[in-house]
Amino acid sequence: MSLQPLPTTQFWKVEKPLENVKFNTLFARTVLENVLPGKIYADNIETPSTFLIAHPYGMSLLFGETGNAEFNKSLRNYMIDAGRRKRTEWLQVSPGEWKPVLEELLGNDLVRKDATPEQPTSAPNDLAKVMEYTRVNFKFNESKYKAFASQYEPPANEIVRTDARTFLEMQGQVIPRHFWRDTDHFLGEGVGFSLLEDGKAVSVAFCAFLYDNMLELGAETSEQYRGKGYAIHVSKALIDYCLESGFEPIWSCRLENTGSFKLALKLGFEPVLYLPYYQLPTKK
Repeated sequence: MSLQPLPTTQFWKVEKPLENVKFNTLFARTVLENVLPGKIYADNIETPSTFLIAHPYGMSLLFGETGNAEFNKSLRNYMIDAGRRKRTEWLQVSPGEWKPVLEELLGNDLVRKDATPEQPTSAPNDLAKVMEYTRVNFKFNESKYKAFASQYEPPANEIVRTDARTFLEMQGQVIPRHFWRDTDHFLGEGVGFSLLEDGKAVSVAFCAFLYDNMLELGAETSEQYRGKGYAIHVSKALIDYCLESGFEPIWSCRLENTGSFKLALKLGFEPVLYLPYYQLPTKK
């Protein structure tokens, strides 16, 4: 069968297959549990075996059986159709057998980053292609974090719990309002910490995804305030909150995002898994 939208009343059929994915799937679970209004596609409605979960922020997960030719044809169309996306979409896959399947499906429409010159993800020559990058999953090492924290020097700036004002005020790509329905949703179920400069929120670390005792961190510093180490301060505040509240801090990022990768290492996270990460074309 081709790629079909799964009705929300059938989302329960995804629960068991998703448990077989052995890497961080917190963003997919927020869609599965209707925390945010994403979409789930399947190879068929009655007895699905292949799934694609799309989170509204622009992250998606393909998992399940790899051998359904009709579904795979629809999947290829989904991946290369830039007109269906208003923002960049990043696709993860499980199991690993999807990688050669996608290479065959996409052919010349797939460009491996390690086979091309270094260039920004929005470079004009890349807009019509699926770009293959690498995503890193980290594991939090509390001992390493405590060693960092013992040498930590707090900032002169004030750090506050993210409230309604700072929720709306913070600018950037990885900010709370892109991951929560609205202010009330965030204040009721999420948490974040904002660093202020001249009374204005310029850096934030926040709960992007939450499941059971796992809290995935998102962090952003407004462009004109970067390079001052602000992300370290707000991230530390959120990690301290996690440790005090019994949450396991979760960190994932694109390998090519050197700032996020280095920040994770500094905060005691250790890379444990490297995965293919596909940037799907977007109409500009």
